[in-house]
Amino acid sequence: CKAQAKEALLLFRLWDFYEAFYEDAQIISKEIGLTLTARQGTPMCGVPFHTAEGYIDKLIGKGFKVAIAEQTEDPKLAKGIVKREIVRIVTPGTIVNSQLLSDKKNNFFVSVVQVGGEYGLAILDLTTAEFRAMELEKEQLLIDELCRLRPREFLVSKPFDFLKELSHSFPFVANTKEALNPKLSFDVLTAHFDVQNLDGYGLRGKTAAITAAGSLLLYLKEELNLSLEHVMAIQSDSLAQFMAIDRSTMRNLDISESLIALLDET
Repeated sequence: CKAQAKEALLLFRLWDFYEAFYEDAQIISKEIGLTLTARQGTPMCGVPFHTAEGYIDKLIGKGFKVAIAEQTEDPKLAKGIVKREIVRIVTPGTIVNSQLLSDKKNNFFVSVVQVGGEYGLAILDLTTAEFRAMELEKEQLLIDELCRLRPREFLVSKPFDFLKELSHSFPFVANTKEALNPKLSFDVLTAHFDVQNLDGYGLRGKTAAITAAGSLLLYLKEELNLSLEHVMAIQSDSLAQFMAIDRSTMRNLDISESLIALLDET
């Protein structure tokens, strides 16, 4: 299970507790104040399963990923050790039932790829199933859009230089993984939406957008073990549909915080 969890902290279900072992236990005990114990020289710490979500929230809030391993067979039928598998991996961009979520803000997970001279951007909020994709010709337009979205998590096809710049504006977690090729991305999307093509979603010919969206969908399904049945459509976006406000204007007019908060009171 730990090999499958990769860089995520692993919580392992043992009866009525979720337990962490070795280095994961040392990190968790230090970060959220749990008592570190040991069994036969193995460092460990645990939390009751019925209160686990609160502890997971604390770890996610600190920027960690958490893998949850559950029993996948009946202990009465098991021969030897009961089989356990990772059933979900929780990350800042994939929380759904959490105190960390705001009623007034989206929790975006975005994918960014570069195909030729164009950037592909896919945007997904798992709590609302909002799924959008667009193409941008200039890096500055991409940066401005990301500053507006303020995503909690990124999937990027390479360690783009602009990520360091964005880290000064808002907190996020970045995952680097080579993007799918356009054909496979197209196949992932059409299979998920059970369609022959993507014309009905406005994505015909938009290779970079399709690549970003397909890469994100497959990553969430295969790497994070997420079920995305509630994501039933994707929308093609274009900055030309909106009045663009760059990040300097957003910051100088204090639009994202003060103005929107004031409008909420009217």
